[in-house]
Amino acid sequence: MRYTRPPILILTIFIAAVLIFSSCETDINVLAPASATPVVTCILNQDSSAQYVRLSRSYAVTDATIPPDSPDSILFARATRIAVEEVINGDVTRRSFFTPVEVRKDSGFFPRQEHWVYRADFTVKPETDYRLIIYLDETDKIVYSTCYTVGDFDIINPLYPEVRYIHMLPDHNLSFYWTKSLNAAIYQLGFMMHYQEIGPDRTVEKEILIPLKSIFYLQTTDNLFSYPVNSTNFYSYLADALPANPGLLRKCLNIDAVVISGGEELGYYMRLEEGGQTFSIIDYSNIKNGIGIFSSQVVRKIKGFSLTEQSIDTLAYGRFTKELNFMDRTGSRRGVPLHSAVVRDGVPAFAGMTRSLVTK
Repeated sequence: MRYTRPPILILTIFIAAVLIFSSCETDINVLAPASATPVVTCILNQDSSAQYVRLSRSYAVTDATIPPDSPDSILFARATRIAVEEVINGDVTRRSFFTPVEVRKDSGFFPRQEHWVYRADFTVKPETDYRLIIYLDETDKIVYSTCYTVGDFDIINPLYPEVRYIHMLPDHNLSFYWTKSLNAAIYQLGFMMHYQEIGPDRTVEKEILIPLKSIFYLQTTDNLFSYPVNSTNFYSYLADALPANPGLLRKCLNIDAVVISGGEELGYYMRLEEGGQTFSIIDYSNIKNGIGIFSSQVVRKIKGFSLTEQSIDTLAYGRFTKELNFMDRTGSRRGVPLHSAVVRDGVPAFAGMTRSLVTK
């Protein structure tokens, strides 16, 4: 990106404006009427051929838990036209148009059931100018923005997962090393852990992204960055993110090392958000005739690292993750073989379980 913590950001901003005028004789409370303000999120993903734009509009409310009279007021008509232009030496070298696609909404408060984003299929070049143009048919209004995409970079450490094990122990913390991504203002470090959940009837393979740290580098002359991983944060995040379930056994398969670089626009936005200045987000926007963010990200991933045996045992019996029922280095739980019908320490081992793999 000029990173998507993620991978894709969904920005929903509600604006309430209350003007209070007073005089020596009369107090008047006025709720100022608000016009429809376009709210835009577009993070160009330089590692994907699919690009997305999230478009909605704000409305004034006195109680944010009560939806507006017309839920349609948070969306613009599908007649809206959205395009991203690639600009090289001042000339438009490619123009890609977006079409609306319905998405599955996350948990939380939503004024309406239906949600959509806009999608276009094209690849994004590093260190290139891009222009986002949105024509709002119902208001005859143009919303636009520009960004300069971030450059490529490489992970220097950890490498060689074919022979390298990852130590995730308090006395042997790993350090990430990576080269500079030109025009990047933020880096997000993390691991993608692949694991199995083993139940009485089936084995399901899953994955979970474990974010470690967001690092801001708005200006630097260095070409190599480093950051030590805190193993305690690794296990603590897993304990918070995965539900304990005594009816399941889990097995860690491997982990991927992940570094994401994000553009300057995304860096400013996330710095305000992590600083707890929620309403200051509105103060930063690179969207003309609207509010929001247009930026880019690059994701680098080294796949397939195994954890050391000591780290596997810490995952199984450590103080943060012992309730998650991960198997230890022997492939068992407290000495109970996987296929045994014995139940020990309240943890079931499933006899005659089906070994079919159900993909996520």
